[in-house]
Formats: sequence, C-alpha cells, structure tokens
Amino acid sequence: MRFTTLVLLAVACAVGIAGCAKDHGEGNDGKAASRRQLLVLSLDGLPWDLAQQKMAAGKLPNIAALVARGASASDGSLSSFPARTAPAHATLWTGCWSDRTKILGNETPVLPRTAHTILEVRPGFDAAALAAEPVWRVAARAGRSVTVVQATHAEPDNDEDRGMPGLHIFNGYRNLVRSAIVTGPAFAADDQTFSVERDGDSLLVASAPLRVRVPFATWVAIDHPAVRGVFYLYLARIDRTGWSLLRSSYSTVAAPSAADAARFRQEVGGYAFNAQKLDPSLLDGTEWKRNAYLAATKLNTAQVKKAVLWAMKNHPADLTIAYLPQPDEALHDLLGKVEIWGDREAAATLDEVLAVCDSLAGDLATALGPEGSIAVVSDHGMAPVDHVFYPNLVLERAGLLARSATGGVNLAATQVLFGRAGDFLTVNTLDRLGGIVPPEEKEAWLSLAEREITRAAEASLGPGALLPPFRPGTNSADLSASPEGDAWISAACDGVRLFALLSPDLPEKDSPLARELSPPMGYHSGDPRITRLRAMLVFAGPGFRRGEATGVRHVDFAPTVLKWLGVTPAGDMAGSALEDFLEKP
Repeated sequence: MRFTTLVLLAVACAVGIAGCAKDHGEGNDGKAASRRQLLVLSLDGLPWDLAQQKMAAGKLPNIAALVARGASASDGSLSSFPARTAPAHATLWTGCWSDRTKILGNETPVLPRTAHTILEVRPGFDAAALAAEPVWRVAARAGRSVTVVQATHAEPDNDEDRGMPGLHIFNGYRNLVRSAIVTGPAFAADDQTFSVERDGDSLLVASAPLRVRVPFATWVAIDHPAVRGVFYLYLARIDRTGWSLLRSSYSTVAAPSAADAARFRQEVGGYAFNAQKLDPSLLDGTEWKRNAYLAATKLNTAQVKKAVLWAMKNHPADLTIAYLPQPDEALHDLLGKVEIWGDREAAATLDEVLAVCDSLAGDLATALGPEGSIAVVSDHGMAPVDHVFYPNLVLERAGLLARSATGGVNLAATQVLFGRAGDFLTVNTLDRLGGIVPPEEKEAWLSLAEREITRAAEASLGPGALLPPFRPGTNSADLSASPEGDAWISAACDGVRLFALLSPDLPEKDSPLARELSPPMGYHSGDPRITRLRAMLVFAGPGFRRGEATGVRHVDFAPTVLKWLGVTPAGDMAGSALEDFLEKP
C-alpha cells in the first residue's frame, strides 16, 4: 500500500469531528485500551469517482473537509463480488468476502445444498443469514459499547446479539410498508381507514381518535395507536381538480427493549424510505413529483439524523453505526439520465440529493465535537446502463435450462441456472436438492454455459460485453467469491458505463436476448474492480492520520475499526487493519 500526503488546495472550512468518553478498558488481547468514540455513516451507493467529481466542483463541502483532514482510499475501496448492497455491507461489517459471509446478493441461496434447490433464496439482509461475525459483536464481546442505529444484518432479536452487554441494536427498515400516493377521500394503513377532506389549501386527515391538518408542502407526522409505526404525510399538489398526498413508508422500529421502542417512537418517530418506488414514479419529469421526491429525501435524512442524535444521547457508545439509503435510490433513477441522456433536470435533482447526504455527514460530525472520530463509507459504486440482457434465455436456447408448464424453471431438465441470488451461474448438481448433474460432468456443463452466454452477449451487445467468468478458487488475493456461485459473471464497463444489467428473469421464448432500457438507469453489481463500482472509504478525527492510500479493500474496514477501538480482530477475517490510516501509538 502506498501512502501519500494530501495537499490542501482550498478548503472553505474545517469540520469538527466526534468526541466523547476517555475512560479505559481492556481489549480482547488483555491490554489496556483507550475508550474512544467512532461514528460510522454508510451512504448507500455513492461511487468514489462521482464523490471526487462533486468535491472538486464544491458540491460536497462537508465530505471534502473530512477527506482533507482525514485518511481516504484514493482510488476507491474494493467492494465485494457482486457489488450489491447486502453482500458489500456484509463484507464491510465482517472483514470477510462472500465465501465466508454467505451473503451472495440482496437475495442469497438457502443452505445447506442438500436440503434446498438452486431456485430457493432468502433475503440477503437478514442477520441470521450472515455466517461471519460483524464488527459490533466482536467489539461488544471485547467490552466496548456499541449502538447500531441502522445497519444491514443488524437486528435486536438476533439470537447471537440479543442480551449482549453494551450492545444496542435498532432496525427501522425491517418489514417496511412502501410509500403511496393518495388522491381520493380515504386511504388505509395497517387496515386502519383514514378519511381525507379538503379544507381550503389544506387537507384534514382523520381516523379516530386522530384528526390532523396537512398544509401544502409540509410534512405531518401521523402516530396512530392502531398503526405499527409512525408515518408522514406530505401534500404535494392541490388544485381545483383534486390533490396528491404522499404517504411515507413505515414500519415498527425494532429495538433492544419495549421501553426503547416506545421512547424511539415518541421521541424520534420513524423513517421514511423508498419514496421513489412508486407507480407512477415521482421522478417522471413532473415538477410537483420532483418536489415531493426531494422533500421525501430530506425527510428521511432528517429522521436518520434525529435517530443518530437520539441514540448518542440515550445510548452513548464507543462505536455507533448508522445507515442512509440515499443516494442509492436517486442514483438508480437518475444516473443513466444524467450521463447517457445528458438530462439537466435529472442532474440538478441528483446534485440536490447529494447535497442532502453531504449535510448529514457534516451535521453529525459537528454534533460529535472535536474529540471523536467519524468514518463515512459507501457499500458500492454505480454506473449508468441502457440495456438489459437475459442469460437464462440464452441457457434455454442452448438446451441447458428447461421451462416449466407455468413459465418457471423445470429443475428436472435444467443443468445450469443464472439465479436470483447474485451474478453467477449455478450448475444443478446432484449434491443439491432436485439436482440432476453428476459431479464429474459439472465442469463441462459450466464451460458450455459460459461460452454460450459470452457468445450471445457479444452478438447482442457488442465485443467485450461480458468480462471473463470469475471462478471461486482461482481468485486474486484481493478478492474472493463464494463457491455457492460456480461462475460469477458481469457486464463489462468501458470506463464510464456498463454494457447491460444481467437479469435473472426468463422472458417469453421469442423475446430478444437484450433490450434497451428507456429511460436508462444507474446500476451496480458484478465485478467490484470496475472503477465506477468502487466505493468510498474515509476516516477522520483523533486516531487517524491525514492522507490517502491505494489498494484499500472493504475487508480492511472492520479490522481497522477494531484496531482503532483497541480490540483484536477476529482471526478469520480476510482483511487487515489499514496501518497507514492509523496514528502510531
């Protein structure tokens, strides 16, 4: 690893970084260690190269200030294979690649093989699906106090974390009810009916015993005893033809205790995630919808900030972990429009979302004070894409996959599948439930599938459309993929955009192997070594040096955090502490 000193050219202001307790405890190596406070903030999906562009343009001043006086990965951090939210966060939290975490995608295979078919998947975000120990458990076992405000794979009722001294876990995105647009005289939430009537330029929303006024362009919290969580209403449009009322997403905030859950609900409220996942979309070019989307982004970010500050006050800890789903959701909708279409309105909206994320980082750093430290990370990067490609349709036409009478996959006649769990091919071998391929034939079927898909991708998308398959067991020292995926494949990148996203769907038999996406979108998956898919990793504050390094990997994050806390990392971690980031004792 090469470490160079950052030269400060122009920084408008320095941002104060974290501070808290100075008591002492012992790490799990038995040595006395200073108790220090570190706040980790994960900004989902922020590509490092995009962050660098925006910092250079003065559009991320708070993150730029942290970079200028902290340690960062100069060429981005190597994520996980595939570069998706669940496996990438699993790698960050555990210091292990997917071969140890067993998180292969946002959906991951159900194990063991002998009891489950290659079609079966489970959510890759679940705590119980994570096979390696996360940083919060290792730190808590060593006597450090940890509060997880929100993180993938962190659930307060997980058997291995429940009741652990000094560990407080919250989860506000589990069992989330998605947002909705209300245009009529009533809507339901958890089977509770809310009436809606106009009152001048406002709306009156009522469901006994609650009756509230919702003014135009203002968020109003709805805390009804018959609804599992607090939700929010935003009057986005009202005219003589009617209104459009945005109801935020909601869920029960899982907490360490019933008392914590009640206090969180009363003093924080709830989160407001996924405002863009509506039909029709809030980002379809309509101005009032764009305003509603930005308002929802600001609301969710404000609630995350409120939750973090509440947790720091009520459960002050050596390590606090927080997560923001933005800018990932905005990048999915906007990055393709910005970089492929050159859409100025989309660019302006994306800049506003990034500014909101930047403000959160700055506000939390300021709230921490000058004696603590902060890490701002992202799980993966993002690239624009304007085509989708269907590997399973290729496999069917090559005679390697059979369709059932209902249009699904007939495992009794299928040798190879491109599954929903991640960007990989799986051979339907006899060691899997429903398998038909003898072990000695596995390599032949797999090689045939790779050749057919590569040939079809080049014919449909152009030469070099797919990177060479990435096989478990033949990996570089800097990256490993789970053997649950027999051959990991991904679309190639020309340095700026991906050729296509790879879909696990099985379209109608006469469908084209590739189709154009309109509008284009932002996408992430596959090989994390692609520049656009590299993530950000920044540390700043006491205990961290100033400068930048190359060769940084996500597996190095957890060991670095643990060493900063004075805790010996778990022995099975693939990563190692970034010594060049840490101040010498």
